[in-house]
Amino acid sequence: MENAGKESFSEFSFTLTEVAKEKIQASLEGQSEKTALRVEARANGTSQFSYAMRLIAEEDKTDGDIIVESGGFDIVVDPASAKNLNGASIDYEDRVVRSGFKFENPNKPEIPPVGSGPRDDLQGSIQERVQHLLDTELNPAVAAHGGRMSLVGVRDNKVYLTFGGGCHGCGMVDMTLKHGVEARIRELIPEIEEVVDTTDHTSGENPFYS
Repeated sequence: MENAGKESFSEFSFTLTEVAKEKIQASLEGQSEKTALRVEARANGTSQFSYAMRLIAEEDKTDGDIIVESGGFDIVVDPASAKNLNGASIDYEDRVVRSGFKFENPNKPEIPPVGSGPRDDLQGSIQERVQHLLDTELNPAVAAHGGRMSLVGVRDNKVYLTFGGGCHGCGMVDMTLKHGVEARIRELIPEIEEVVDTTDHTSGENPFYS
C-alpha cells in the first residue's frame, strides 16, 4: 500500500491482510455511496488503544487525512491516528468462538504516571472524588502494567479497593498501594486516613463487608 496523503508521513505504513481486505470490499459493494474505510486509534487511559473502523463517503475525507490506497478502496487515517497506527495491520479472524477484525499494532499509548500537585476537578462526596481520581489518574497509571483498581466503597474514612488484571496476585501490589495510590489519595482527599486492598486470593474474605 502506498501513502497518497498530503501530510508529511513518508514513512507511514499500514496494511490489511487479504482476508480483511475481502471482508471490507464485500461491505462496500452493498453500499454504493461509501467508497473508503476510515480507521482510528485513540488513547483511552489504558495500555491499549481504542480502535474504530467505519465506511465513509468521498465527501467525508478531510484535507489533513492520510490516504492509503488499497486496491479498490482507500483507507483514510487522520494524522493523530496515523501516529498511533504506523506499522500496524488489520486481519480478520473467522472462528467458532470469535469472529471479527483484529489489530496487530507495535505501538502502545503513553501511560501517565501517578501524578503530583493539586487538582481542582475533584468535587462531590468523598466516594465521588475517589472514583473520579481513579478514573482520571490512578487507573491510567496502573494500566501500564495491565492492572486496574475498582472502588468497593468508603467507610469510616477508609477507601476499600480491589486490584484486578495484571495487579491480581502481583507481589508489588502492596508497594503500589502504599507508596503510590494511598499517598496520592490522601494528598488530594485529606479526609481519607487509609486505603485498604480488599483483594483476597485465598480465603475470599473481604474486610469491607465483614
